[in-house]
Amino acid sequence: MELLIVVTVLVIIGVAVLTMLNPMVQFLKGYDTVRKADLAEIKAAFEAYYEDHGCYPPSSILDNCGGNDLSPYMNSIPCDPNSGDPYILYLHPQNVTCSQNFVVYAVLSNIFDPAGKEIPYCDNYYAASSTEVNQGVIVAGCSGRNICARAYGCVNGVCQLVGEYALNTCNNAPAYCDIPDCRGYCGPPEKECYAP
Repeated sequence: MELLIVVTVLVIIGVAVLTMLNPMVQFLKGYDTVRKADLAEIKAAFEAYYEDHGCYPPSSILDNCGGNDLSPYMNSIPCDPNSGDPYILYLHPQNVTCSQNFVVYAVLSNIFDPAGKEIPYCDNYYAASSTEVNQGVIVAGCSGRNICARAYGCVNGVCQLVGEYALNTCNNAPAYCDIPDCRGYCGPPEKECYAP
């Protein structure tokens, strides 16, 4: 009888400890820590590559994760620690031979990580980017939303530039890509565009 009581108490303590530690969350946090470190390492390698070549590596460079395509800047290209997939690379401007900006993304496993809430429209994404990249480009790369090279909107009844390389949204008001006259329309004050 005493042995049964001791075993029951140990089981209860064990379950309580496992519940407190929640091993699955710990694994997810561990994966996310590796992802963040990988992106920091990729960013450093890309910046070194840029110093030597005047542009960032091509869009396919991260596809061969585990390979040495970024040598001598990086010994081997890291893969996602859980899935083994390559990290997501977005170059800007796109479809050019020599990209001047980049963003590398990882999808975080821990949905409670505050870092996964920093990019609008891209829940659970974490990004590392070149220094000149603005928020519009970062959002476009992970959300698939279009960005405007130059976005125009109505401010105080006048159509004017409201952002460069910005998302084509403006607080639910009309915003126009590369149309400096806003198509001749500037709505009432409640429809005005204050920021992209």
